Amino acid sequence: MDTLFKASLHTHELVVFLLILSQLYFLKIKRQENFVAFMKSFKRLFLIQNVLIGMVIFTGLLMMAVLRFSVWNFEIVAMIVLMIAIIVHQVIINRRLRVIRSDERELFEEFKRYAAKIYTAEAIAALVLFGVAKAL
Repeated sequence: MDTLFKASLHTHELVVFLLILSQLYFLKIKRQENFVAFMKSFKRLFLIQNVLIGMVIFTGLLMMAVLRFSVWNFEIVAMIVLMIAIIVHQVIINRRLRVIRSDERELFEEFKRYAAKIYTAEAIAALVLFGVAKAL
C-alpha cells in the first residue's frame, strides 16, 4: 500500500503542476486576435484542462482510499474546495464563451480579460496551496 500511495502522490503532484501550467498557458492563447484561431486553441486547452482536473480528482481519491478516508486536515479540505472552485469556474467560463459570436468584438475582449483573471487566480491559489502542502 505504501508504494501505491507514493506513486499516487507523485502522479497527483505532476498532474497538479500540469494543470497549473495549462491555466497559465491561457495567457499565451489570449494574445490571439483571430476569433476562430482563439476558439480552436481554447477548446483544445479546455479539453486538456478537464482531463487534468479528472486526473487530479482521481489520484486524490485514490490516495484518500488508501488512507481509508481517515486523514482530514487543512490541506486536504483546501484542495477539495479549490478543485470545486476550479470546476465551477470551468462551467462558468464555458457558458460565457458559448454566447459570444465572432462579430461581437467587445464581448470577445471582455471574455479574454475575465478568463485571464480567473485562470491567473486559480493558478496562484493552486501554487500557494501546493507550497503549503509541501511545507507542512
